[in-house]
Amino acid sequence: MNKVKKGLDNQAIGLLPLLLFMFLDNYFSYLLSFIIGVTFCFVCIFLYQVLSKDKVYQFLLLPSAITLVLYSVFLCLKLEPVLFIYSPLITEVLLVVVLAFIGFSRRSVLKKIRTSTHPTYKRTLMRTTLNEFYFIAQLVQNLYTLHLFAILVYSILPDTMQSVRVERFLYRELGVLIGVLVILYEQIRLSLMQGSLQKEMWLPVLNDGGKVIGCIARSVSRSLPKKYYHPIVRVAVIHNGMLYLMKRSKDAFVSPDTIDYPFHSYVLFRHSIESTVRESVGELAGQQDVNPRFLIRYTFENEKVKHLVSLYVICLRTEDQLSQCKRAGGKLWTAKQIEENLHTGVFSEYFEQEFSYLQNTILLAENFCCGK
Repeated sequence: MNKVKKGLDNQAIGLLPLLLFMFLDNYFSYLLSFIIGVTFCFVCIFLYQVLSKDKVYQFLLLPSAITLVLYSVFLCLKLEPVLFIYSPLITEVLLVVVLAFIGFSRRSVLKKIRTSTHPTYKRTLMRTTLNEFYFIAQLVQNLYTLHLFAILVYSILPDTMQSVRVERFLYRELGVLIGVLVILYEQIRLSLMQGSLQKEMWLPVLNDGGKVIGCIARSVSRSLPKKYYHPIVRVAVIHNGMLYLMKRSKDAFVSPDTIDYPFHSYVLFRHSIESTVRESVGELAGQQDVNPRFLIRYTFENEKVKHLVSLYVICLRTEDQLSQCKRAGGKLWTAKQIEENLHTGVFSEYFEQEFSYLQNTILLAENFCCGK
């Protein structure tokens, strides 16, 4: 059932009533084809009204329905000879016009959704679906405009360069083929996007009070510096009154290739701070005498990020415990060694803000953790 719903997220499916009408027009009368197309359109609208309760929306059905309504005006005008030959082309022209008008509404519609009083998750879902709809609407409009232009060019060619087969393909078959290809393209694109999103790291978005109000992909957040407020955890490691530190990755987003704690991580969406701390320290968390203790929570902010930092500390009593957290390039630092290298670019921005606090409480923290 979930796979079916994911398939119905394809906004291009909203073209199906028009494509059905255009396809049937090749084999039946335009009136019968129109009736079948309209009936199918109403069935689709009813189906998506039901599915909208499950957060499945199909906005492209709206321009399809409007196009069919406008086509009915031509039926009232009793233009039988024109409709008999040019029904598919008239449908395409009407669709392009409708999509052009809808395109002008994009900014105002998205602004209205953004400022609505609906819950954040609902507004986010609606904006995402509408952006997808406007993308597909623009694509369909462009392709059918090119198709109509190609027909115009073909119509002015000399009779010697025209043929019945090419004319049938251009006038009656290519329009349907374009619609089918758009649906297939969008389905493939969505499948690829879903595959990449499954690998994406989703971060909670916090308000200024530290409350979770939504989520966003890490890659998107990083492309918009300081726009979103995310929680992270950091764990200081103490052994015999010294701090165990190591180099951050060269690819780290903040303070790459600087000295820092061995354990630090984003708190992922729907993960707790405590579970993130346990996952960060790995096997050490399973030992009875190694218990991560909370020290302080503060807001870190630079030109790239805004983070709510939860600082924890673990005290390692034995060399065996220390060996479990050792990494390449890591070593124990005394407070004096750290003081001599502060503000020289050796340590991470996080650590430089935290050290003054650790320096004043490090012995207390060690006693607190180790129970000395």
